[in-house]
Amino acid sequence: MEKIGLPKELAIKIVKGDGKRVIAVFADPNCHYCQQFEDGLRQVDNITIYVFPYNILSVDSMYLSHAIWCSPDPAKAWDDWMVERKRPPAAKPGCAFPNDDILKLGEELQIRATPTIYFADGTREEGSIPPEALEEKLDSIK
Repeated sequence: MEKIGLPKELAIKIVKGDGKRVIAVFADPNCHYCQQFEDGLRQVDNITIYVFPYNILSVDSMYLSHAIWCSPDPAKAWDDWMVERKRPPAAKPGCAFPNDDILKLGEELQIRATPTIYFADGTREEGSIPPEALEEKLDSIK
């Protein structure tokens, strides 16, 4: 993520396997295509995913992302919601969620669709990518 300068502190970090391959994803928790992409990620190993909850579809998206962010294990809570549709408990009062900072970052990057995926080589892809195509892209990055 260093090549594209995304602030990791605004993301939920998910590590699978050795985590040597890296992507960043701007995703709305109520986006069907984001959920489809997340489901496909179950077939991908040895990857670190930085999820930027980009709440552009509804007010409920912001509430969901806030609850996920403030959960004891945000990575698990994100996966539980995106793949299993298991809603997290509401965020406890006082837990800050950087929604405005993430929205500002998305505006600066001109993100207009979710999911938007950034790769370690600085390239960007909009829309859900099948696991096979994602593996091919990850394997092409040195």
